[in-house]
Amino acid sequence: MRSFIALALFSASLVAAQPEPKEEPAPAPLTDAGVKVYRQVLPSTVWVHSERGGGKLATGSGSLIDKGRRLVLTNYHVVGEVKRATVFFPALDGKKVVPERRFYLDRSAKLGIPGEIMEVDKAADLALIRIDRLPEGAPEMPLAAESPDPGQTVHSLGNPGRSGALWVYTPGKVRQVYSKTWKAKLDDRTHTFEARVIETDSPTNPGDSGGPLVNDKGELVGVTEGGATDAQLLSLFVDLSEVKKLLHRRSVMALRTSEDDPPKPKEPPKPAHDKPIESKDAAKLFGAEAWKKLQPVADRLFKEKGTDFVIDTMEKPPKGDLEKIKTMTADEKEKFFHELVTDRVKADKIQGVYIIICKSPTYLYVGTTGDAHFPTASASKIRQTLLGSLREKKFNDGLAKVLDMALEAKGLEEMK
Repeated sequence: MRSFIALALFSASLVAAQPEPKEEPAPAPLTDAGVKVYRQVLPSTVWVHSERGGGKLATGSGSLIDKGRRLVLTNYHVVGEVKRATVFFPALDGKKVVPERRFYLDRSAKLGIPGEIMEVDKAADLALIRIDRLPEGAPEMPLAAESPDPGQTVHSLGNPGRSGALWVYTPGKVRQVYSKTWKAKLDDRTHTFEARVIETDSPTNPGDSGGPLVNDKGELVGVTEGGATDAQLLSLFVDLSEVKKLLHRRSVMALRTSEDDPPKPKEPPKPAHDKPIESKDAAKLFGAEAWKKLQPVADRLFKEKGTDFVIDTMEKPPKGDLEKIKTMTADEKEKFFHELVTDRVKADKIQGVYIIICKSPTYLYVGTTGDAHFPTASASKIRQTLLGSLREKKFNDGLAKVLDMALEAKGLEEMK
């Protein structure tokens, strides 16, 4: 069974300093890693054109992320409300990319590939373009298994309007990954965005929007959102978790991979038990009507997606000295409830989400068994929603919101 939480322990060892041989070759320049990533990511990165009302041309960047369905990922604010857009893949002169804009504009009829805007996530500022054809040999960009960590090296490609070149490379470091709400102007109106984002120290410019942010393996971890105009070396990228939610929408999954063959549906993880696990409101925190709606949602998640969704409330922890637990530090409580959740997950072979709400001491713990069963980012949003409802003593409203969020995270419609 997949472990509930993976902890990585790192150790450093000290060795006696040795004199450096004079004939020792100089180490490879640090830029070599960037060159390798650039060459890997370049063939999947595109220049996006969308014509707005009045013949106004907006340009941005994007990534081919599904070759079978011919899907290019970009920002919603790059394409706006138009129905069609045009993308340009990089042309090569030998092994080098042709970076001059005029080369592509002069050959737009030949090099520009039209496509339909077939899905958008306005809140997360994402859009999918289904292009009419693919250039020969164009590879899709792989998605990373998880979001990056602070301090991690990242690389982005884009087509900044102020630059005379296309497919411009920018390195950076992740500063933080967090949920954010922000406003931006789009076609003379203000739009509110809300998504999990990656903040980096890499500079971005208009035209980079929609382009890929990748890790050292050339795997997509984010989508360029833009730079802060009132800060230095601070740029935002829409996090990988939001991209995966968009790709898991039923309308996207239902797209054919060719004119003749339907896509093979992605099979849900095989459940480790025969029937859904029942939740228990032992602390009586929720009203009967509100609690009654939980189990049908859990049943549907289990039946259609192979995902467990379990909430247990308790008057006090089932083990441990209560008075001692009340005096624990925040870290000690976190460890205590983590062990409590881990034991239950292992005992009942839970694959998905397990939530504990303790009345005394007051504590909320939301645990997941990984993105294969339930998106970690969605579990984090569920935790924030529950925390808010508990603080405001709106338990029933919080539970209703959480159930809708759980269905949405797995690409299921809300239950009526």
